[in-house]
Amino acid sequence: MKHFLLFCFFNASLFLSAQIVINPNPVDINSGILTITYGSQGDYSLFDPMGDPNLLLYTGLQTDADPLTWDYHDDFSDTNTFVVFNFDTTLNAYVAQIDVAGRMYQEEPSLNVVNLPANTVVNDWYFIIATTDLSRQSADLKGSDYGWQAATLSNKIANKDLGVKAVKNVLLFSKKEFYEIELYDLTGRLVLKINRRMEEDYLEILTMQPKTFYIIKISGLQGQQVFKHYFL
Repeated sequence: MKHFLLFCFFNASLFLSAQIVINPNPVDINSGILTITYGSQGDYSLFDPMGDPNLLLYTGLQTDADPLTWDYHDDFSDTNTFVVFNFDTTLNAYVAQIDVAGRMYQEEPSLNVVNLPANTVVNDWYFIIATTDLSRQSADLKGSDYGWQAATLSNKIANKDLGVKAVKNVLLFSKKEFYEIELYDLTGRLVLKINRRMEEDYLEILTMQPKTFYIIKISGLQGQQVFKHYFL
């Protein structure tokens, strides 16, 4: 069943934008990693955290003509797929980082977990602020109220097979060339980023934790490969 939006009938304004800030701005599906900040001016009227330093973001994408549904979204039954939204004492605000295009989503109506296909038109990005136990949550929030713009996912970041495989905490490469290697947890949080020319055919990643799912993004001369890996 598609996730239906809960509409709040008010106009987007500078008041709203002051509460939530998305960088870069304007932003679209090809913008890479986004930083989302909430409450930097001490205004938590969209959602009162009640002093809880640990919140979550549930996210989704509207990609068809129906603005009332999320066609790709996180798994609401599994908070491990949500984005971590924790309080940053330095910035005095809640902060999250997310690669919207690089994440894996449940696709409607099959609910299969997939990467977002290349050439997908993403009209809007939606999110909900929630407590970690899901006992409280905000209304549905629209990215377009905070600078999100409709765009088509570029072919340049389409998923390709670069011949990279993962075995436990080791990446195996079929070609010796320059790669950008990014390791994400299931919330979309960037865990590790490496830029290097591979002179060996393997790379051990010591930051991987056993019994944990990761999303691995490899960018090379021939394109980009994104895959999900479970480190036993």
